[in-house]
Amino acid sequence: MKKLLVIATLAVAPLMVTSVQAADSSTKVTFAKDSYCGGFTGNIREGKEFRLWLMPDQNLVIRNVGDDQINVAYVSGPSGRLDGDRNGDETSYITQSKGNHYMKVYGNSSHSAVEFCAY
Repeated sequence: MKKLLVIATLAVAPLMVTSVQAADSSTKVTFAKDSYCGGFTGNIREGKEFRLWLMPDQNLVIRNVGDDQINVAYVSGPSGRLDGDRNGDETSYITQSKGNHYMKVYGNSSHSAVEFCAY
């Protein structure tokens, strides 16, 4: 019986590690103290997924602050995908529930600068 339990535990362990690794594939956006914004500078040509903990009814603004063009593929929260309003170099979303929100952003060059703000 003990041998069967050990085998079952060993069989399940890789699955638990895989799920933890998948959850850590996004890049956490952090804000400086007393700031509503955080950013990322680097290569997002192949797309990069970011995550940010937000509360309900916050205005999330994703802004291009670099010289290239960016495209926000999606913003997804605990309740599903959010619809955004694009205005020039920024796209705004109103959050529906609290929790981690995931944003997939693409750039058209090897160096992009993106700002994420929550009000």
